[in-house]
Amino acid sequence: MVDGIGEVTLTLQRLHFAHAAELDLDWRALSSIELAAPDVFQTSFIDTRGSQTTVRVQTPWASLAFALAAITAFPAHPRLLNRGWLPPDFEQRCARVGRPCRPAAHLALRSIGT
Repeated sequence: MVDGIGEVTLTLQRLHFAHAAELDLDWRALSSIELAAPDVFQTSFIDTRGSQTTVRVQTPWASLAFALAAITAFPAHPRLLNRGWLPPDFEQRCARVGRPCRPAAHLALRSIGT
C-alpha cells in the first residue's frame, strides 16, 4: 500500500495521490492493473529508474480507479469485461440510500464499444 493518508484525484487520464511522497499514475504508462480488494487498486509500471514497481492504493474509489484505467488503457481486461470491478451489491446500496444509478458496469462497457 502507499503508506499514509492523502487525497486521491481520478480523471480519465490518471490517478494522482497527493501525499508527502506524491504518486501520479498515467493510465497509459501502466504495465498491469488489478482490483486487489473492493477498496484496493493495484498497478505495476516501470519507474523512472527502469525498475518494475508495484503499488497498491487503498481508497473507497478503488473500483472507479480500476474502471477508468481499464477503459482507457486495458479495454480487454477480464475483470472489466465480466463486470467484476463493481462490488457485488453496489447498485443496490446506491438505491437504498436514495441514489439509484443506471447499470454502471453495462454503461462502462458501452463506452468502449463492447
